[in-house]
Amino acid sequence: MTMKNKLMSLCLAVSILSGCLWGCAAPSGTAGGSTGEQQTKSKTQEEKQQEGPMGRYAESSISISLEEGETAADIIQTGDQVLELYTVKDKKASRYIWTGEKWEKQDNSLLEGLEFPYGTLHMIWGEDKNRYVLYQGGDDYKTYMMKLTEGQEPMMLLDPVFSVKNDQGYYDVRPDFAAVSEEGLIFLSHSRVTDVYTPEGELVLSLPQQWSSMEWKGTGLLKGNRYITYSESSYISYDISGMSASAKEEIPFQSPDFDMWAPMASDGSGGIYIANPRGIHHMNQGGSLWETVADGTLNSLSLPSANLRKLFAGNQNDFYVWMSQDDKEELKHYTYDPQMPSVPTQTLTVYGLNLEQTDTIHQAASMFQLEHPDVRVELIDGQITSGSTTVSDTIRALNTELLGGNGADLLVLDGLPAESYIEKGILEDMKDFLSPMIASGELTEQVSKPYTEESGSIYQIPTRMTLLAAYGDSQAAASLVSMEAMRAYQEDPSHLPLRPKTNYESLLRQILMLRYDEVVDMRTGKPYPDKIKELLETVKVLGEANGAKSAFDKSEDGGRGNVYNLMPGLDGLLGSEYSRVDQGMSAVAIDKIDGMYNILLPLAVQRKHGFTMENVNASYLPSGTMGINQACQNKEMAREFILFVLGRDVQSKDLSDGLPVNTLAVRDWVDREDNKDTSVAVSGDDGYELTGSWPTKEERQLVFDVAAKADHPIRMDRVLTDIIINETKGYFEGRLSLEQAAQNAQNKAMLYFSE
Repeated sequence: MTMKNKLMSLCLAVSILSGCLWGCAAPSGTAGGSTGEQQTKSKTQEEKQQEGPMGRYAESSISISLEEGETAADIIQTGDQVLELYTVKDKKASRYIWTGEKWEKQDNSLLEGLEFPYGTLHMIWGEDKNRYVLYQGGDDYKTYMMKLTEGQEPMMLLDPVFSVKNDQGYYDVRPDFAAVSEEGLIFLSHSRVTDVYTPEGELVLSLPQQWSSMEWKGTGLLKGNRYITYSESSYISYDISGMSASAKEEIPFQSPDFDMWAPMASDGSGGIYIANPRGIHHMNQGGSLWETVADGTLNSLSLPSANLRKLFAGNQNDFYVWMSQDDKEELKHYTYDPQMPSVPTQTLTVYGLNLEQTDTIHQAASMFQLEHPDVRVELIDGQITSGSTTVSDTIRALNTELLGGNGADLLVLDGLPAESYIEKGILEDMKDFLSPMIASGELTEQVSKPYTEESGSIYQIPTRMTLLAAYGDSQAAASLVSMEAMRAYQEDPSHLPLRPKTNYESLLRQILMLRYDEVVDMRTGKPYPDKIKELLETVKVLGEANGAKSAFDKSEDGGRGNVYNLMPGLDGLLGSEYSRVDQGMSAVAIDKIDGMYNILLPLAVQRKHGFTMENVNASYLPSGTMGINQACQNKEMAREFILFVLGRDVQSKDLSDGLPVNTLAVRDWVDREDNKDTSVAVSGDDGYELTGSWPTKEERQLVFDVAAKADHPIRMDRVLTDIIINETKGYFEGRLSLEQAAQNAQNKAMLYFSE
């Protein structure tokens, strides 16, 4: 199944807002340029030596505030390094120039006579020192390219190329990047190739590359005889002087997770700069090692909410990064400050088993550092730092460290034995500083109440919640109340499968998650006698109904075996089950709602069939659950950080890792301007098609009304879950009896709790 996202430009910004962040070091042999945007007090040489190394990049903000209905479409840098902003309003374009102090609107946009019906355009500053524009027009999104010259009408280029349609009726060429050489050759990146054309439309060269998406990208560069694009695992630098696709070299990615979409700029000497969440980095021509110029972990580059669109190198060893976030666009300006300490003087450490998946914690860390330039928030991912050890070994090593009075200042307790930590006095009571948020109603009761002990103490608090939403057959949804009810529903041969077809491990994880409190005594954390056996019986009944197996051949159901073999994670649920219930393959869908972007298709199915969204057993999955280590050396800062994560500024960000737990942020999510141009469509080889649109304000309110009824957090012990999975696998493979598998799991669990 393929997915296409069409995200239209949103309204933006235009007056200077000076801020202050930080970076790393100026490029080799430079002292950096000063803009007067940051001021630091002079210190004696002795004071500087005591503070440690000095000098790093500071960040300031250049925002863009436009007229109502006007959107920022593109920014380019001309040959003399002037920044030009292009906007669209009522299908007409305007041009602004950055003077160093403000955006100054120009009398001549150079785009007079052209219309931009979709509010988007892409500008190019060619190596031939001319401007070009590409845009979509008409009812069928045909691409147009124009050469722009002051005092002349725009000149259309390559119209025959853009007019060719394939057998499905779509245009063959829809560029995601373009450039123009000094000789006027036009480079058009689309799909898995960059084609090079003469201005007359003759194809003279094709350069293979990796396909990423249909969206316009900032990754690509033409400078002199060097054209840079990317493969699956590296950048590709083509030497086009001989007009051959064979003359190329590979440049390793600085960060494989981000660099396929990292904006790129020339250093003017054959090398390149890139910007990614880890910072601004430099590679010399012919080099193999990246130099980090500005540390992204200490500024806005690392914000999960930020979309880095373009990078520009200034003429004073400074940099500009165009980024989008929070429905606005702005430029970040990075200048080298020799008076700023190279690294922050204080460090706050945060440990979690899988911090790479908790964008809210990353967002909070970056934002906290922006407000506290002298603090580095160090995020420690236990799964990464532990190497290849098992989760239980990682937790055992952490427990030893914590019991010894050591460990990180703050703990993200997802998957960790929090109840044991409370019992052993490892976690600090947070009731005093959380009480004002609770009393005012700012912190939702559904997270504060379940995590308040009988004594009134609060040792842990979730920073996000994932709603478990069910829709489909109402009788099927009602059966989720107990394992007995699930079996009774499924034993009726007239009923569709209660759960979609999957492997037995995923199915076991799903039912264990849904009925965790029925299997495990939440007071002790230990499994109830005989409940593991009932769990296995329930899974077997549901599995026989949906065709579950321990493992599928990839050819199963016309090649869906690999899909059935997927192991989604701790809870066994896929991101969404909308297509299964839409096509009548299962009776009810259970979706994890953790952001507005992932409910477009579920809402489409609900509208189509008249289904009602319900909460599953008033339950939710807590995430980013935080606590303070009693051994923390800077508890005041740790308390401030937790309040910061729970605060409105962080919670109002939709990072698709959970719904907000702050009532003021809930209001922001509901009241946020409708993103009417956002839609998503899916289509499959079997002819299945579905299109979802952005939820209306009423639908967003509905989601939070359903979420407000979820007051029961499902808190799964990750080690216990793995014990049950591993010790019962033989039952589903036919190697163990039901009784033996259940007893094996019970025995191993008791051994775990005795340690």
